[in-house]
Amino acid sequence: MSVALSGPFDTAQLPRIAPQPVTVTISRAIRPGLEAQYLVWAEDAVATVRKFHGCLGAGILQPGPDDGGHQIVFRFVDGVHLRRWERSPERAELVARAAPFVQEERITRTVGVEDWFDLPSRAAPKRGFLRGVATEVAWAYPLGIGASLVLAPRIAQLPTGVRVVISSALITAIVRLGVSPLRSRLRSRRNL
Repeated sequence: MSVALSGPFDTAQLPRIAPQPVTVTISRAIRPGLEAQYLVWAEDAVATVRKFHGCLGAGILQPGPDDGGHQIVFRFVDGVHLRRWERSPERAELVARAAPFVQEERITRTVGVEDWFDLPSRAAPKRGFLRGVATEVAWAYPLGIGASLVLAPRIAQLPTGVRVVISSALITAIVRLGVSPLRSRLRSRRNL
């Protein structure tokens, strides 16, 4: 059984992920009765990957009470160093030794995990109720004026219910397709 420590990925992606640290988490289900052998192997695997050039760290996470998965987490400075590890003879030897006791595995690769820890400090402060209402009105007011000036004269002869449905549908479409993406972009720039 061939067990890949970080799974296959398209080498063409390397330039895109190469500049950022890459964290790999491998969760393994171990064959019953072979847990002790696995833990010895896992200690050896972590010690080996820690010595590999470009490794920022590695560790073992024990399974929780409801989860039978044993996890190894390691991090490389970039995708290129990770790829070198994946193609190394040290890794190939570890994979061969793990085959007898690994039943199944799940692999997750994450680029730039340090943002997870920075996000709470970069989050926008919660606005008060009145400020939130004022902001929403500031975005909705131009749409209401535009609909009154452009749309209302064209549908004035229609019954009131139909005019309201048409106006509401048009304003909602503009908000969903134009205003919301613009607000998201502005908010993300503010949080950079």
